[in-house]
Amino acid sequence: MATFNPKIRPWRRLNLPFSLSAGFRSVANGSVLPGWVAVSTLCTVIAALLPGSSALWSLAFLLILAGYVWLGVGLTAGGAPFGRGHLTVWDGALLSFATSFGVQAAAHLGA
Repeated sequence: MATFNPKIRPWRRLNLPFSLSAGFRSVANGSVLPGWVAVSTLCTVIAALLPGSSALWSLAFLLILAGYVWLGVGLTAGGAPFGRGHLTVWDGALLSFATSFGVQAAAHLGA
């Protein structure tokens, strides 16, 4: 159940050159893991450019931010959060949050 589902409510359609719902369907059809790896790699590269003392904390923050973006996509896509045979955008959010918490634990241990 989605908070914002354009299929249920008659929202005004914008004349865009691309379809947002087709993009959500392609994300939900199994390209979540490569997308999550790409986003996590981008977060790692951005955090690696920062000074060493704040790199782990900034990586944890960027991964949490990526998790919230995955949650936003999950809320607007209207897909079921579980019960499917493949990874969904909800699983991408869970992976981002779990990785972020792992990085925070490593930062607390002084790695």
